[in-house]
Amino acid sequence: MADRAVPLDDVAETAGGVSRRRALSMLATLAAGATATACGAIPRRRRPEPARPSAGGVARGAASRIDASAGAIRVNLSSRDRATTISATSDWLLYDADGSSALVGGGAGDVWQVRLDDGRLRAVHDDGRVSAPSSGPLILRAVDPGGMVTLGGKRYRGELHVVPGAGGPLVVNRLPLEEYLRGVVPLEIGTDRPGDAAAVQAQAVAARSYAVMRLANPSRPFDVFATVDDQVYGGVEAERDWSDRGVLATRGLVLSYDGAVVSAPYHSTCGGRTAEATEVWRGTGAPYLRSVSDAGGSGRAYCESSPRFAWSERWTADALATTVARHLGRYATVPAGGVGAIRAVEIEDRTPSGRVGTLALVTSTGRYRLVGNEVRFVLRRAGGEILNSTYFSIETERGGDGALRTLTASGGGYGHGIGMCQWGAIGRARAGQDFREILRTYYPGTTVASVD
Repeated sequence: MADRAVPLDDVAETAGGVSRRRALSMLATLAAGATATACGAIPRRRRPEPARPSAGGVARGAASRIDASAGAIRVNLSSRDRATTISATSDWLLYDADGSSALVGGGAGDVWQVRLDDGRLRAVHDDGRVSAPSSGPLILRAVDPGGMVTLGGKRYRGELHVVPGAGGPLVVNRLPLEEYLRGVVPLEIGTDRPGDAAAVQAQAVAARSYAVMRLANPSRPFDVFATVDDQVYGGVEAERDWSDRGVLATRGLVLSYDGAVVSAPYHSTCGGRTAEATEVWRGTGAPYLRSVSDAGGSGRAYCESSPRFAWSERWTADALATTVARHLGRYATVPAGGVGAIRAVEIEDRTPSGRVGTLALVTSTGRYRLVGNEVRFVLRRAGGEILNSTYFSIETERGGDGALRTLTASGGGYGHGIGMCQWGAIGRARAGQDFREILRTYYPGTTVASVD
């Protein structure tokens, strides 16, 4: 069990290369009225040597090379707000882009706003203090080794980078990969039963592999989103002792195929069988993302205890027309006059795992085909959420005039169905399987190795 945070390499003993004594001196200077730069330059950090593979480890390809600064990951925390509220749980400093010039500073809980005006960032305090404008990024660091930065009152380890974005300040949490996983694993696997530890460990390895494959993306100022677009990340508020134990027990372990780190997608519930990647997503698949049965020796699926193992969704004709009109245009060319009246919904073909391969929507203006996961994003549930899965059959009800009255989808599973089934992993852990066996099952041909 991890009873304290593993410190960020460039924050543990210093604040971005500045000693604690010097940082506090700078803080006092800023509090006395300096708002543009601090006196003197802060020494720059020495960049470590690039990591090299070692015995028992796996090499990273170009897509999975860890950033040279101690394996940090950059997580996009941004909202659509024009201003963002920052602070820290200890004394803190806000640096300009080079990380050597402090613009403003504050004490624990001292709140400032970073605003974007005319493409420039400014830090603003309620008492009227304003920093010099900057093109960014601005870098927020806690002075104390145990301090945490805060965004909108929520605590995060590491540091915050604020850069100008299209709709407002773009806020990125930069922190060590292992600390990031502490805020991911409990939200993704969500089980704290002692007998589920192997599933939590399997989740930690899968999440770590997924993240490693997205590190150091040069095309954007962050590596991953903090949402289901990548992996759900909640910062310090999400951390739990039981998930910390799973992260610590698998520290540095990733999935490897043919000597390289692999991306490891996962989902909630497969419904009895996982899907091959090409069944759901357009493009090429991967040899370790094959369809596998989730059935145990009894013939029952390991994910059977999932609340979404079996489900049903029903649309009236009006509700179906509304969701199709709203979302179909993202996947098909719709006439200027709209989709028209829906006359029929047909499953044209199924994938090898039994999921819907192609769904046809027959309307008064034509026949529109949806492939794989597109089905889930058009046939949304009544509340606007995407459909549980593509693992379903359909029934239609028609009125006396032959017009479509209702559509019912009856199916199983939740999520895209590719890679590890999380509820299946929980069922396997309760049956006594360890995390390595769980991962071998859902990612055939892979091995667990350490990443260097």
